[in-house]
Amino acid sequence: MDAVETYLSYGAASSQLDSLIEEEKILFCCYSRLLATMWVRSEKGRYGGSSPMPEHLAGACTTFKEGLDLIVSKQPTLVIATQVLEEGSGLDLISAVKETSPGLPTLLFLQHRNQPLYQEAVNTHSDGIVLESEMGSGHVIKAIEIVLKGGMYLEPLIAHALAGSSLDRNPGLTPRELEVMKYVVCGLSDREIGEEIHLAMDTVKYHLKQVFAKLGIHNRTRAAISLVLMGLVPPPRPLLP
Repeated sequence: MDAVETYLSYGAASSQLDSLIEEEKILFCCYSRLLATMWVRSEKGRYGGSSPMPEHLAGACTTFKEGLDLIVSKQPTLVIATQVLEEGSGLDLISAVKETSPGLPTLLFLQHRNQPLYQEAVNTHSDGIVLESEMGSGHVIKAIEIVLKGGMYLEPLIAHALAGSSLDRNPGLTPRELEVMKYVVCGLSDREIGEEIHLAMDTVKYHLKQVFAKLGIHNRTRAAISLVLMGLVPPPRPLLP
């Protein structure tokens, strides 16, 4: 990978990313002390090199324990973790976050490409899962945008690899319920789904409630991923570069 080329291609969207995370309090957990330190430095630089640390930065760390401690003490609004940490695993960290704070948005970066890893990542119930190798393709910004709206983002390469891999059967979802979930998989909010298929937002919420009850799940991210794995709704379409 040519990091300079990737940076230049990514730079065009940097203002869009800045506006997305401007009001968020972010915790970044990664495998490299250098990367964690550079993250802090870049975030501090965006808000003035001589200013105190920006309030929106909950912290940057490299271990599972540090991540859990910062979540308790700093109360971030978005947790970003890499698959590998200096000590522990980003997958284990996300799983622990979802056990204690299921409503806290999370984004997981995977370093390797293989189906067992994809399945393990899905089992963390992370709101967004993307591949590090897809940096610069638009997936990261799209994932953050959708996750912060309360949606789910499963990168299309991962979603296509897993689609239909579950042996579970349709638990009796109606065509309308499946139509609603198709748009949930694409990351649309309840309001956007209603506009897309001409339903009142309360009706969309009703259909989602029915889906959750039939699946025995009370989380739209888990419900959407479950239906992709069953092959009942198509995986999200790839983004254009």
